[in-house]
Amino acid sequence: IVIGFVPSTLYGALPDVIRAFREAQPAVELSLIEMFTLEQLGALKGGRIDVGFGRLRFDDDQLVREALIEEKLIAALPVGHPLADPERPLTLADIANETLIVYPSTPRPSFADQQLSALRDGALVPAAVHEVRELQTALGLVAAQVGVSLVPESVEGVRVRGVVYRRLPEPTATSPIIMSRRLHGESAATSAFCAIAREMIVPVG
Repeated sequence: IVIGFVPSTLYGALPDVIRAFREAQPAVELSLIEMFTLEQLGALKGGRIDVGFGRLRFDDDQLVREALIEEKLIAALPVGHPLADPERPLTLADIANETLIVYPSTPRPSFADQQLSALRDGALVPAAVHEVRELQTALGLVAAQVGVSLVPESVEGVRVRGVVYRRLPEPTATSPIIMSRRLHGESAATSAFCAIAREMIVPVG
């Protein structure tokens, strides 16, 4: 079976799911392809992948889409920045006063729009927006003090010199991990993989 995924899902439980499936089904060949959520939808309908893991909500009558978790967003901040002080309260309003580094810049809609929506849902507008292609670039620019970013909490395990992570109090600042598959013609191996994913991709804490 072939699995499509957006890169940020690899920082959470997805690698554990892949290992558990390989142990449970050693005779099944498993392939992994990095692709944006929009690309996954077309690849599923075209039969190029069997399961997709993305972060965007879309309705499609040819696909089954399950939100496995709502992952909290956290702030990625430059070391030494006033907002990085753990003794100081931090809110999305503080983030909105900074240059917000969002990713990916294309294709849209994407996780970038979820970052911006986290502010818009609180009637907030970032002072400036800097778009980049991928997470690692965003974190590098945060370290360079170009701005700040909002990332899924599983990214907290990614240690980048010059970057600190802080939690936010707003409960609405989240990003889902959504598992997608075709509505019809699912193989036994695909069903088994999805069952393991449901069991292992669960909210932190």
